[in-house]
Amino acid sequence: MKIDERRTKSLAGLRVMVTRPIEPADALAEQLRTLGADVVVQPAIRISSPADWQPVDDALAHLQEYDWLVFSSANGVRYLFDRLRRRNIRPLWYPLLAAMGPGTAEELAQFGRRADLVLAQFRAESLADALTPEAAGKRFLLARASRGRELLAERLTAVGAVVEQIVVYTSDDVDRPDPRAAAMLHAGEIDWITVTSSAIARSLARLFGDDLRQAKLASISPITSGVLRELGHEPAAEAAEYTSAGLTAAIVEKIEGR
Repeated sequence: MKIDERRTKSLAGLRVMVTRPIEPADALAEQLRTLGADVVVQPAIRISSPADWQPVDDALAHLQEYDWLVFSSANGVRYLFDRLRRRNIRPLWYPLLAAMGPGTAEELAQFGRRADLVLAQFRAESLADALTPEAAGKRFLLARASRGRELLAERLTAVGAVVEQIVVYTSDDVDRPDPRAAAMLHAGEIDWITVTSSAIARSLARLFGDDLRQAKLASISPITSGVLRELGHEPAAEAAEYTSAGLTAAIVEKIEGR
């Protein structure tokens, strides 16, 4: 989904808090600024390299043994292919590549790789539905974060697939918010807060408590919206396409009353 250029400055006068980790936050922040928003970047989680690369290196040395290499996020793509580059590993053969969400597929393209399966929806359920019909007896390598849902691995294993998971990046909660960002939210000076994952939703609730009610919440997916509701926060907007552009469009459409 591309941002409609006719809506340029449609977010003028609004202040939006972007809560993704620093590097992925840049693209979302730029989209919002293009539409005129005043962006406050306050990461709720941080991502970093795994504490132990050995399981990843072992798997990369035997890529030819897998039928599918599955990425559930753009971060997973970035960290795994950066590891290949740093270790100067040039696989002669790649398994089939599956990407959850168009943003993940786009990140693969940045490394010169085309996804054989791209799920339009950023949902583990959708990816499992697509992979399980012919998964029996196949070997799957799941490149994932240090925390997250086990649904995909469980569904694949249940139909007879052999599944190995490798942690290619670590996700941790931010310990405390930036004092300026916290003060702005407390004072009601933030209009919207973007929430782009379940982990971010939980971290935001811990970081800001009741102050989270001072702004409207924009959720990237039904899964994230469900977590927000579990935490007692109703999202004011939900993306129809589970991407940064989709999230931005959801905010615009809510403001325009559509």
